[in-house]
Parts: sequence; structure tokens; C-alpha cells
Amino acid sequence: MAARETSPKEASSSPAIAIECVFEGCHVPVRMSSGVDTCPVDDWNIAEVISKRKNGYKWEFYVHYLSFNKRLDEWVSEDSLDLEKVRLPRKESKAGLSRQTSRAASPDVQQLDSKKSILSSNRKRKANGAGIEDPLCSPSGATPPTQQPRTSSGGMSHHPHQDDAITRMKNIEQIELGRFRIKPWYFSPYPQELTTEPVVYICEFCLKYLKSLKCLQRHKTKCTIHHPPGNEIYRKDNISFFEIDGRKNKPYAQNLCLLAKLFLDHKTLYYDTDPFLFYIMTEYDSYGFHIIGYFSKEKESSEDYNVACILTLPPYQRMGYGKVLIEFRPPSDKMSKNVAGVKAMKNVRREYAHDLISRVLC
Repeated sequence: MAARETSPKEASSSPAIAIECVFEGCHVPVRMSSGVDTCPVDDWNIAEVISKRKNGYKWEFYVHYLSFNKRLDEWVSEDSLDLEKVRLPRKESKAGLSRQTSRAASPDVQQLDSKKSILSSNRKRKANGAGIEDPLCSPSGATPPTQQPRTSSGGMSHHPHQDDAITRMKNIEQIELGRFRIKPWYFSPYPQELTTEPVVYICEFCLKYLKSLKCLQRHKTKCTIHHPPGNEIYRKDNISFFEIDGRKNKPYAQNLCLLAKLFLDHKTLYYDTDPFLFYIMTEYDSYGFHIIGYFSKEKESSEDYNVACILTLPPYQRMGYGKVLIEFRPPSDKMSKNVAGVKAMKNVRREYAHDLISRVLC
């Protein structure tokens, strides 16, 4: 007779701790009930406790499975936890913290020597009539404007992700976009009053978010647009691309960023849309132009990037539309100096996108 598989609770003989002692940061085996391709249903996996709440007489825990993507994070009941194998978070020693702070506060001797050599050389060059301004000797201590990279919130520079308990938890249960009802993957900073609703309704043409189906029906009687509020720059059969200026069409661009944040974990741009252009890919039918995905680019990129963010909505993924979005991207700023080269590259990319769309639609 085959031996019966035992759960971690049955295999362990260590005493279980009280459920009240499980708090944020603890690692505990959790019975994974969502089920993914690489993990069978009702399998035990190590998870980190992100938050906890009281539901009646029982506790519920929001957990992140350490071996899986954050999109599988979920609320689980206390019965799904193995309290015999709870690992408490480690506390950093004060000595280690003092060493880190002291090391970070004290500058490197070699770095000071290099700065002094640069300072002396620049002073000599300025004294000889070179007319080069020394940034280290300037009163403000800042670099010249030509060397200073973009630091605005809309730039492509890396921004530290606010990885706290609020932004790590999915705050929207479901959204309804056109004929699709989608379960979001990540946190998005929608208004607080929408987080308590079971479904957030989004107009598929202007992307305005509403809290009820009745509000959406009332909005449709007033919404007059049936395509993204921009210029149509490409069409092949029922596939079209619209170019949106983040400054001229700011409400639409902001709503688009909020929608994209539901499916992009590391997106940091929400409201500062002025420096960006958005290219919306749509599918046309008798009702209008329905959004498939988009990509955005900076109008003036200091790092010479030609794509800032790209997304295909979940209902249209694994259908070839992502390849079309990638091949349709505009040329970079360095290539824009050669007008003939830009036109040739645009024609090549549009022809390639044209062939891709033909294969996708077939």
C-alpha cells in the first residue's frame, strides 16, 4: 500500500504558536489554493505575511508566496497557515547599522584626492583663459545645465519603489472594461472610495473609472468619443494606432497610467504625463475603437530611450499584438537628426508591423 503524503502540520512535531503572534514580516508555510501551472492546487509554499485583519472571529492574512510572482498574492484564512513552522523576521544588529551609517557618511580618501586633482586642473585651465566653468567651485555646487540629467517624476531615471504594506497589496478586486471583466495583478493608486467596491467599471473609450454599473450607463449617455482622443496615425484592416500627447490630453493619459499600473508592478508614472507621448493600439468594430495595448515614449529623453512603458491588456495577450507594439515604436532622438533615415526607418517598421498584423489577423 502506498504511503499517504503528509502535510507540514502532520510531519512537524514542534509546538504551534498562537495565531495572534503571527504578524507582518513572518515567513510561514501556506496552503496555496489559487493554483498555477508550476504548482498544484492545495500545495504548501513558504509565504511572507504582508498584512492581517480580523474577519469576525477569525484572522485573515495577506501573503506573498516567495517563489511566485506578486500577481498571485492573496488573502488567506488562518486555517491555511502552518503555525508549527513560523519564522519570525530577523532583527538587524545595532553594531551593523552603526557600521553602515558610518561607512556611508565618511567619504573615500581616493575620491577626495580625485576631486582635488580635478579642481586644481580646472582652476589652471580657467586661469589660462580657457573659460571653462568649474562645477566644484560654483557657489551652488551643482553641475552645468547641459550635464544635468532629467530628475522630474516623468523621466526615465530610476525611482525607488515605495515597497510598503499598502503598495504591496492589491487594492482593486475586479475591473470591467468593455466586454471583459479582469482581475488586476498589482496595486494601483485609484481613489480610496473605489477600493471597497467589488467591481470598478471603466469606460473603454475615455478610460474614466466609475464605482457602479448604473454610473457607467449614465456616463455612456454623456461620453461622445468612441476612440482615443488623439490623431490616428496608422490603420490596417480593423487595427489602428492613435498618438496621444500627455500634455494636451492629460485626463486620458492619467487614466491610462492608472489602468496600466494594475498590470505593471514597477510602473511609477501616474500623473506627470506632460513629458510623454502615448501610442494606443485599438481594435475597431461597429461600436468604436477598443483599446488593445499601448506604449509610451519621452518627448526628449536624456538617455536616448525610445520606449518608456509598454503593455498589452490581459485579454489580448499571447495573440501577437505585443510584437506589433514593439515593432511600431518610434525612432530614437539620435536617429532623428537624419530626416531621411527617420523616414526610411518609419517605413520599414510600419511595413513590418503591417505584415505582423496580417499574420495575427489570419
